[in-house]
Amino acid sequence: MREISIMHVVLEPRYSGAEMLVRNLAQHQMQSGHRVSITALRPVQQSFAGEMQKLEQQGCRMLIPKSALDGLRRAMWLYRSVKAIEPDIVFAHSALPSVYARLALRFTRRPVVVTVLHSDDDFNEPRMRRMERLLRSRHAQVVGVNSKSVENYRLRVTDRVSTQVIMNGVHADRFSQLAARSGEWRQKLYAPEPGEVIALQVGRISFQKQQHVSVEALIRLKAQGISNLRLVLAGPIDEQRYFNKLMTRIREGKVARQVQVMGARGDIAELLAGADMYLMPSDGEAHSIAALEALASGAYCVFSGIPAFAGFRGLPGVSMIGDPPTAEDLASCLEDALANGQWRRRYERNLGDLTFERCAAEYNRLIQRLLCLPA
Repeated sequence: MREISIMHVVLEPRYSGAEMLVRNLAQHQMQSGHRVSITALRPVQQSFAGEMQKLEQQGCRMLIPKSALDGLRRAMWLYRSVKAIEPDIVFAHSALPSVYARLALRFTRRPVVVTVLHSDDDFNEPRMRRMERLLRSRHAQVVGVNSKSVENYRLRVTDRVSTQVIMNGVHADRFSQLAARSGEWRQKLYAPEPGEVIALQVGRISFQKQQHVSVEALIRLKAQGISNLRLVLAGPIDEQRYFNKLMTRIREGKVARQVQVMGARGDIAELLAGADMYLMPSDGEAHSIAALEALASGAYCVFSGIPAFAGFRGLPGVSMIGDPPTAEDLASCLEDALANGQWRRRYERNLGDLTFERCAAEYNRLIQRLLCLPA
């Protein structure tokens, strides 16, 4: 394939699923000899600045505002970004970046615009649906990270736009290689007390991620005399009020010594390698990269029984709780895991088509088709 210019548009550079996919795709696309740029509607979160610097050092061009944009300023910023870069194709990740990108480019024929839906229902708000219907003709393709996102788009918005599913993927080898030194990472990152079990939960601190379910389960276990479990929360604070309530409950439940809040981290692979178990009692997900990384690490995993995780059922070292997840279910599951020693080993899992190599190849084929390039 000849050298092409690829632009990714995101809402805010941060440790979240859409942005992590963009980081991985940008690295792969540059390694394949293409020119890559990233633009956003908000400044870089400080915790993510290192990731952006690495990409920039590798040759990725950054067009990031110094302050958050709103209204038509978003469209003007994206218009100027496209004019400066002149990309062949634009990938707009999630609803807001997609709407404003196409608003900015509504009266142009180039570049090709692809929307990537990162949740099950990106256009659930009536106002967003009206805007989407108005701008749908500017689409070349709508990509969903799972079938539900595409189904909801066709049902809520239109079935007159070309759609396809490209599931996220994980660099499985990297996580399994780190896990081979799990004892070393466990000691280095967690310095556990004798007999202490490390339960890691990764994700934005928000109601969707359900950190309160893990905290309530911890409180229940302590009431039963089980106090050797440390809950480690890694992720940026997305909802400050939720976080404040979470911290209040931790203090009220007298488990402050058993909860470690790490904030946003760039060493998730190492944290997973050192953890004894991984918890993800999410209320809803599309196709979580964090979940794939946990599976690739070989750690014992507990997932909520939501549709996004249905394909993990039956994998070795994976336990499923209810949908919606409850503290009672999680506490019972953890009690059994602690008693049976399920957390003491690493599990080999065949992730099949969930590798990043497969994901990147599908985006590559999409680019070839939309730009009418030879295979």
